[in-house]
Amino acid sequence: MAWNYRVLDRDGELSIYEVYYREDGTVEGYSAAPTFPAGETVEELRENCLQYLSALEKPTLYYEE
Repeated sequence: MAWNYRVLDRDGELSIYEVYYREDGTVEGYSAAPTFPAGETVEELRENCLQYLSALEKPTLYYEE
């Protein structure tokens, strides 16, 4: 299953979530809570932050129950 970080609008609050996709590219689901950058080294943290910045360039998704 593919995934990436995306901005999700949940009740008017924008946060970054892990979003999971079906093989056809449609959204399968997303993490229960917003995620945050992390890493075991500064380089890993930098790479994770770049993934977050990439999420800001994609269209915003809207939370659906």
